[in-house]
Amino acid sequence: MSDEFDVNAVAITFAVEAGKQMLESSTSVSEVIDRLRRFLPRVGLRGCSVDATTSFIILSYWHPGQKMPLTTMRDLELGSPRLEVLAGTEALLGRVERGEIAPGAALDQLQGLVDAPGPSPWVGRGALSIAVIGWVLFLNGTGWLTVLVALAASTLTFPVSEVVRRLRFPAAGATFLIALIAASIPNLLSAAGLSLLVAPAVVGTLFNYLPGRAFVSSVIDGLSSAPVSSLSRGIEALVTAGMLALGMLLGSQVGAGLGLDYDPSFSAAPVALSVLGGALGVLGLAVAWGMPKKAVAPTVLIGAAGWLIVATAPSSGGDPSWVAYGLASALVGLAGAVAARVQDSSASMYTGVAILPLVPGFALYTSMLAFAQGDTSGAAAALGDAGIISLAIAVGVALGLGVTQNAFRVETHVRKYAQ
Repeated sequence: MSDEFDVNAVAITFAVEAGKQMLESSTSVSEVIDRLRRFLPRVGLRGCSVDATTSFIILSYWHPGQKMPLTTMRDLELGSPRLEVLAGTEALLGRVERGEIAPGAALDQLQGLVDAPGPSPWVGRGALSIAVIGWVLFLNGTGWLTVLVALAASTLTFPVSEVVRRLRFPAAGATFLIALIAASIPNLLSAAGLSLLVAPAVVGTLFNYLPGRAFVSSVIDGLSSAPVSSLSRGIEALVTAGMLALGMLLGSQVGAGLGLDYDPSFSAAPVALSVLGGALGVLGLAVAWGMPKKAVAPTVLIGAAGWLIVATAPSSGGDPSWVAYGLASALVGLAGAVAARVQDSSASMYTGVAILPLVPGFALYTSMLAFAQGDTSGAAAALGDAGIISLAIAVGVALGLGVTQNAFRVETHVRKYAQ
């Protein structure tokens, strides 16, 4: 019994560590729980209880004949996604399931994967700068001066982020400071007489920080019967959007005090420009977040194709309908599942980045800015739009992933039966 206890303890320890790394790479809670519930019976741990939130993950297993259950828990420290760890963790889970590696050896490899350094700071900052250029173009920020100002503002936020990280400053306060800097620089330069588009420069700089992804994860967890994590993700998204809005509002007052009339709205970019900008934005964030090289090109193509559907869809009142977002998200989910199957990786690694041009982070920001300015009706309308689009995106991604992955499972069973 002691040997069996030790084997089960190692398997549970590996599973909980794998879940921790997946959650800290910004995968939705419901997706991680589902993955582990499929993994555990395949390593002999049937009936194992799995629970997780955005703060912790806990596994408990009680084998017949044992006097006490095996229970292990890990606290989570959410930060910037590490996609190379997510991909490596998913690969190790698959290898353990197929019997190619023992859980103990997989645990050692997982620890080595976590301890390995991610992209260098210079590579990360360069990739984020590419993303900023892409998002400025995505928001119709044409003109070299607008792009240069956005890059300058983004560059100034890098040392602030580093200092905040070292001092363990609260995330909300850090977001506020970054937004304040990103808004002040374009406003000051515009008020000084430079001819630039303030809104694309400001929002393009902050697009990497917009909480649309967290908002969509909140909806996905809500649909998957994970109410605690859904509420936590939703609050995280609202707090982040609120801090961004307050920082932008105060930063814009710098320009307003110098006679600049700041308007956060912008005209829609031409389709070709917006697709190019979205592709660059996805590329930059994929590299900055450590995505394995083989997955970068498929992710960029999936993200560009998803946005192309929305950009070319019939619009109502100048904005694409939620149906277009749902269809585009279904394509992203389907293509992400196919790419994961072909490259033997995690589907969420592809969908989590490729979905970024679709997520309603700007609409969420607009609603919080309207609240800060006292425009409750405008805020409610923008927040309602963000909620509807997020729901459409969440349902679309879930359907795309679910249908494709179920088709793969049926194919696998058919092949086994044929053999």
